[in-house]
Amino acid sequence: MVEVDGDEFGEIRSIRVDGEPLHSDDGEIWYLPKGLIGDTPVNQLPETVSFEVCDRVEDSTIIMDTIPIRLRKIGDDRLRIEFEDSGTRKYWDGAVGFKAYMDTKRDIVEERATQVGDILLEGYEDDGAWIRLLYAAELDVVKISTAVELAVQIVQEIEGAAEIRLGVELWAPKEAESEKEFTLRTVLPILRKLGFQNVKYNHGKGEFGRDITFARITEFQDLEFWGAQVKFGDVAGGANAEIDVILAQVDNALKMPFYDLYTKQQQRISKLAVIISGKFTDNAIEKICEKIESHAVRNNIVFIDGEKLEHSAKISTDSC
Repeated sequence: MVEVDGDEFGEIRSIRVDGEPLHSDDGEIWYLPKGLIGDTPVNQLPETVSFEVCDRVEDSTIIMDTIPIRLRKIGDDRLRIEFEDSGTRKYWDGAVGFKAYMDTKRDIVEERATQVGDILLEGYEDDGAWIRLLYAAELDVVKISTAVELAVQIVQEIEGAAEIRLGVELWAPKEAESEKEFTLRTVLPILRKLGFQNVKYNHGKGEFGRDITFARITEFQDLEFWGAQVKFGDVAGGANAEIDVILAQVDNALKMPFYDLYTKQQQRISKLAVIISGKFTDNAIEKICEKIESHAVRNNIVFIDGEKLEHSAKISTDSC
C-alpha cells in the first residue's frame, strides 16, 4: 500500500510503502528499497514524482546494487523507466578501457532501440573524466515488481552484450546466482545477436520449463515461438534425477501456453532449446532423447552447450 501526504499546494511531503517512510533529498526523487515493493500495483504511485530503486536504506545512506533505475508513472498500468549509467576513468580497472566499454554500451543501446524498439537512447556525455549514458523504456505493467525485474534484465543484457562484443571473459561463475547471471548476461544477448525477437526472461513462478521465450520470423513471414531451459554447468547422462527434471520441464514447456507481452496473445512454443554453460557428458543427449516417446517432441528439441554459445556467430544445434 502506497500512502502519499501532500500540502495544500500539491507538494508531496511524505510517502510510505506498507507503513515504511521513503527517503528523499529534494521531494522529486524518492528512494524505493526493493524489499518494500512486494505486490504493490503501479496505479498506487503518484505521477508527479520519480522513484529510484535501491537495495536498502541504512541510517539515511542509500545502498545501490545496480546502476540508478528510476520509475515514473505515466498512465494507468504504465511506467517510464530511466537508466543512468555513469562512471569515471579514474577508478576504472576493467579488462578494457572505460571509454571503449561505455562506447560499446552506447552502440548496443542505439542498435536495440532501432532493431527492437523497447528502449531509447536519451543522451551520452563524455567530459574527459566522467562518461554518462542515459537511456529509457516505457512499460505496460500491473505490478511495480514486474517493472523492476524487466529493468534489471535490460541492464544486465546490455552489460552482457558489451562484454561479448569486446571479448571480455564470459564464462566465469557469478556468485550464488550463476545460472541467472549466465542467462541474462550471456544467453539473452546472444539470442538477440542471432536475430531472435520477443526475447523475454521468465525465470520464477509460472515459467513451466521455459526460462526464456523468444521468436523468429519464418521463411513464410510467420512468427515461430521458441522456449529455452537454461542450466549452469554440465549435464551428465548418468545423473538420472537431473535428466528426469529436464524431461518434466520439456513436457511442461511444450504443453503449457504462455502470454506473449509483444503480441499480447496466448502462444505455444514450437521448439525448445536446452542451453547449458558447460558440456553434455556421458551420452546425456542420447539418454534424454531415448526417454521421449513422441517423435514430434524429439524433433523439436535442440541442445546447445557452452562451446556453441561461445562461437555464436557460427552456432549450430544438435537435435534428437
